[in-house]
Amino acid sequence: MILDPKEQLGLRVRAAERAHDLMSEFGAKTNEAAIKAAEEAIKAVILINGGSAVAMLAFIGTIASRDLLSPTQISQITAPLLWFGGGVLCGAIASAMAYFTNLMIAGSANRQKREYEEPFLRDTDSSKRHRLLGEISRWIGIIAVAASLACFIGGLVSAKSAFSVLATTKPITAD
Repeated sequence: MILDPKEQLGLRVRAAERAHDLMSEFGAKTNEAAIKAAEEAIKAVILINGGSAVAMLAFIGTIASRDLLSPTQISQITAPLLWFGGGVLCGAIASAMAYFTNLMIAGSANRQKREYEEPFLRDTDSSKRHRLLGEISRWIGIIAVAASLACFIGGLVSAKSAFSVLATTKPITAD
């Protein structure tokens, strides 16, 4: 069976539409997976920093309650708390930026001009602004997660340093 050019065009259009639909579906599923992964990363950095801060507080409380360390020594072992607290703060900022990213991207889509001729959706100044703000929020969020991880590493290094100092100093004694 030989198809005339109009029928061939119709077949190509349908095949193209199927390919476009498959790619759109793939893009949507990939975007959902990326959002879920970002949410999990944010939860993880908040959890590791928060858990580390709680562990340090418990350790400091135990040591301080036994009057084994001088105030100077106690201040040395509290330094990691600043790092871990900073990590929690950066995680919270990342979480807020995830919200703003989604809000701005949705705002961009909602502010596009709808038309009945191709390309059917056209950017407006407002949709472009929202898209830009969404990208800025996304990058701030990524940087905040990286900063949270850096704070965790800084807290570990600070804790190691503090514990090393404590191991080489003698506890205070009651004379």
